[in-house]
Parts: sequence; structure tokens; C-alpha cells
Amino acid sequence: MPITITDDINQANLIVIAVLIAVILFTFRKSSHTDLFPISVTQELKGFGILTVVFAHFAYMLVTNADFLFPLSIIAGVGVDLFLFMSGYGLTVGMLKKPLPIVEFYKRRVVKIFIPFWVAIILIFAANALFLDIHYPMSYMIQSLLGWFPTAHGFDDVNSPFWYITWMMMFYALFPLVFNAKRPWVGAIILIIVATLIGVYNPLNMGDNWLHRLHTVAFSLGIIFAWLLFETKEKENKLVTYLKQFRNESKGLPYIVMALMVVVVVYMSLRTTANHWPTLTAILGKAYFVEQFTSLVIMFALIVIFSLKKYENRFLAIYGLYSFEVYLIHWPLMSRYDIFFDILPAWAAVIAWMVAFIAVSWLLQKITTPIGGWIDRRLIKN
Repeated sequence: MPITITDDINQANLIVIAVLIAVILFTFRKSSHTDLFPISVTQELKGFGILTVVFAHFAYMLVTNADFLFPLSIIAGVGVDLFLFMSGYGLTVGMLKKPLPIVEFYKRRVVKIFIPFWVAIILIFAANALFLDIHYPMSYMIQSLLGWFPTAHGFDDVNSPFWYITWMMMFYALFPLVFNAKRPWVGAIILIIVATLIGVYNPLNMGDNWLHRLHTVAFSLGIIFAWLLFETKEKENKLVTYLKQFRNESKGLPYIVMALMVVVVVYMSLRTTANHWPTLTAILGKAYFVEQFTSLVIMFALIVIFSLKKYENRFLAIYGLYSFEVYLIHWPLMSRYDIFFDILPAWAAVIAWMVAFIAVSWLLQKITTPIGGWIDRRLIKN
């Protein structure tokens, strides 16, 4: 059940923000890469994305106080879009470099995504039964293992954030069927249409479909982004060459662009709902289209900032490295097994959980990586 905190919320927010800023500042180091969008940048964006999700779950689901952790908690939707964008981008880059047959593609996705997911959900089911005497119907456990999560009930579902697993599976299942190496943008458009139709009309009768309709475009934008930036040793990409020169050789302009993007992020983050944009709402017709648009604007502003900066951040990179594992375990841990909010001030409880998430995610990755490697080798042989 949701918890109630009696601490001064404004004071708790200031302490958490101050600690977070200090950690980020002290974990910066000079970047050694000259690429536009290397793995280090994608890792940091994943780290940023999972933090927005975790902070929102603290504020809106665990404590149920919109003032708690403000403004850290207000752009969780941007975090979700970042993950979908990175998925579309990563899959497209992989397929452009080394196209995989459809069956082989699915094999690789099973290893990378479902092994950690299956291990995590089995452990959650077992722990809930052993320690909390919470038991689920067999049909519910089977559908969960298959990745079907039509609802996102905070304390009733085995793991409320797993609605994203179902949505992500849809994109992963369709991607190799519509992908065309010569015209990746065609598959991207098809996926936008399919996702939008499912989001708007809800043909599968998903109970919390409002979440899906907010995130119908980001995956496809990742595909288009990868297509625009893709280059090989044999063929120069003039757009990439220009952007690299702008990042690496321009004196002051990149910093001006980054500053403008920071303004965009701050301004738009405080104006994400349809009531802030009445004219745009009248044009688009639906509030969720407006909210998706504002989320995507913030997402692209962040991508520009992270791509142009010449310093790497170790803290964000660590959270990015374990972002999927943090996603898998953070809500069951803090919603059912919280000890920190009982014994610590609210600000200290948040920080303690942030450390605990990384520790448990590290352990989960240590467990699942050998399993995934063994299964991967078996699949390759077959």
C-alpha cells in the first residue's frame, strides 16, 4: 500500500536534488570520443531515462504526493520514450550492420530481453509467496511469463511497470517483419500507424491502454535516427560528418545550442499536459497526442545535449548499464519490501533505495548473463 511521510517535503526534495547534483558533478570526466552518438552517450541517456521513471514511481505511486521529489518526478514519460527510442535505434543499427533472418532475430531478442525478465519475475513470484503470503492464479502467472500485462495496477499486479514489457514486445515482434535495409523509414511509418491504431482503438482491450497511447512514435523515431546517422567505411555520411565537425571543431556554437536545449527541457517539462497547449490540443484533437508531442520534444532536446557535450558522466553511465535490471526490480522492491522509509528520513530513504537498486541489479545481471550466454551459444549451434 502507499506510504505516508511526515517529513518536510520541500526540505527532503532539496536534499535529494543537492545530493544528486553533487554526485553528477563529481562523476564527470573529459570525454575521449569524437563520435556523434557512441555507446557511452546511449548509456547515459538510458541512465537518465530510468532515473526519471524511478523518481516518478516514488512520488506518484509509493508516496502518492505530487510534491514529493518535484521536479525530478515530472518527466517519467520522457524516460519511457528514451527507452523506446534507444530500442528502435539499436535494433536498426544492428540490422543495418549485420542483417539477421527473422528467426535468428527473435532468438537473439529472447536471450537479451527475456532471460533477465523471466529470472526477475520468477524471483518476484517466489518471494511474494514465501515472505508475504501473496499468491497469484496460475493463469495470471502464465500470462505474465509470456509478457502479457494489460493492466498497470500499482499494488495489485505483480509488477505494475511491466505494462512496458507488453508494449515493447509488440515493437520487437513487428520490427523484423517490416524492416527494410534500403528504406528503414518505411518500416518506421508502418510501426507508427500500427501503434497509434492500437493505442487509440485498444482492440486488445488492455485495461491501462492510456499508457500505450502516450508512446506510439518514439520507437519509430529511433529507427529513422539510426537510418539518418548510419555510415560505413566505404561510404561517408555527409550529415554525420557535418555534425561531428560541429561538435568537435566549433568553438562556442555547441554550447549555445546546448544552453538553448536546456531551456527547452526546463520550459517543456513544466508544461507537458494538454491544458498548457490549448491551440495545439485543438489541432491534434486528443490530449494524449499533445502530451506525447511534448515528451518527444523534451526527449530530442536531451539527445542534442548529451550528443554535443564533451564530458562523460560515470553516475549516469552506471545507471544506464543496469537500467533494464533496475526497471525490472525497482517497483516490487520498494512497494512490497520497503524498510528505508520506516527507519530513515524520506530523503535518506530515497538515496538508500538508489544505492540498493544498483546493488540488486548488479546481482541480477551476474545471475542472468551466464544463463543468457549459455542459451545464446545453444541457439547459434542450432
